[in-house]
Amino acid sequence: MARALQTSLDRDGIRVLPLSCDDYYWAEWTPDSVYGYDTPAGIDSVALLAELGQLCRQHANSLRRYDMVSHKVWRESCTHDYDLVVLEGAFGPQALLGQPLLRSLVYLELALPLRLWRRQRRDRRERGHSLSYVIRQTVFETLPGERDFIHPLKQRADLVIQNSPSGLATLTQHARSLVAP
Repeated sequence: MARALQTSLDRDGIRVLPLSCDDYYWAEWTPDSVYGYDTPAGIDSVALLAELGQLCRQHANSLRRYDMVSHKVWRESCTHDYDLVVLEGAFGPQALLGQPLLRSLVYLELALPLRLWRRQRRDRRERGHSLSYVIRQTVFETLPGERDFIHPLKQRADLVIQNSPSGLATLTQHARSLVAP
């Protein structure tokens, strides 16, 4: 959805800088005994807040990146040619609640079977996990983490949308309002 939003806004001449909460996982972090990596504690929220602040002031020269396989962190240069920073991710927004840097919180709802299908495809292709590992992780870590940390964000959201063409249109209109003079 974040990529589709960026494409849609680009057609309107609104330049988006995408930022992923996944890039703020702690390097060398020991997964939680209950949630694994599916917890806000896995995110270096201090680094996320600092970098988001720099981006909002257009003072950032580089962005943090995180590799999910090697758990390594590095920096990549970034551009200052953007009108809107779109932060995407399930873990990370929890630390931003109540912060002035968070201008809007959007909650994306996606049917569980589709989420599971996408997750197993991504985790097998990009992370080299077996199907049995993905299923075990999903049932015992991901779903409990979503229940305890992500679902409560829905009540705090400015906008709740479905992953659909009409949801994208609503999200695009909402994002346009955030950059309107």
